[in-house]
Amino acid sequence: MLVIGELINCTRKRVGAAAEARDAAVIREVAQKQAAGGAHMLDVNGGIPGREPETLSWLVQVVQEVVDLPLCLDSSDPEAFRAALPLCRQRPVISSITEEPERFGRVLPLVKEYGAGVVALAMGPDSTPSGVDDRVDNASRLVDMLTAEGVPLADIYIDPCVLPISVGSEQGPAVADAITRLIARYPGVHTTAGLSNVSFGLPMRRLLNQAYLLLLISRGLDSAIVDPTDRQLMAMVRAAAALMGQDDFCSDYIGAFREGRLDIAPAAAPAPAAPVA
Repeated sequence: MLVIGELINCTRKRVGAAAEARDAAVIREVAQKQAAGGAHMLDVNGGIPGREPETLSWLVQVVQEVVDLPLCLDSSDPEAFRAALPLCRQRPVISSITEEPERFGRVLPLVKEYGAGVVALAMGPDSTPSGVDDRVDNASRLVDMLTAEGVPLADIYIDPCVLPISVGSEQGPAVADAITRLIARYPGVHTTAGLSNVSFGLPMRRLLNQAYLLLLISRGLDSAIVDPTDRQLMAMVRAAAALMGQDDFCSDYIGAFREGRLDIAPAAAPAPAAPVA
């Protein structure tokens, strides 16, 4: 299970303010905490309108000063990818590409030039998916377009577009069913998800995120953009990997236990029995 740390995102208030002020200390701290939490890759989002190329490039340089992890470059502006890709020390992932002609035409050459992985977003040309069939159809067209251009399935990460269940109770199972169908259709393709979208607008978001992650892993999800500083969520990731046969001889699970990384809060003590009259 590939854990992609989600916290270096300029839409987050603290990170956005630090990026605006070029406060490298804050960015370094966030990067180091995610690496220490067990992230395998860090998402880096330079989403400051009008300044994405220079912001994303700066973030990449600062993050790589303190962590030795591959990066997932996240931007709405393909020019930001063009500026930041040459700075990456390890093979990156580009997030994301869609079948919208202009974006596809600008992002695909960068994927091919740098041999990057790419997140394929299951969006239609002009609409957000609402069910299982449109997610599968959108993703299938995009995967077929990418492979026709020589991009290997193993370099593609299908994102089936997690949407809030608070606005449609069908959204949770729709993504799970789409993942099952897509990995059956394209053996060897990867899947990923921006997990926290599912709980938007609801109380106890961490609980929903954790439960949904386990559900999606059981359907074949093999990477996710999550908060790796959430120790309980990371403990569940390790347990799920062991249970789903993704952890040979449970070595990662046992190692995490020995390092004190499986410290889920203990259950509350039972209430004392009432005295017998």
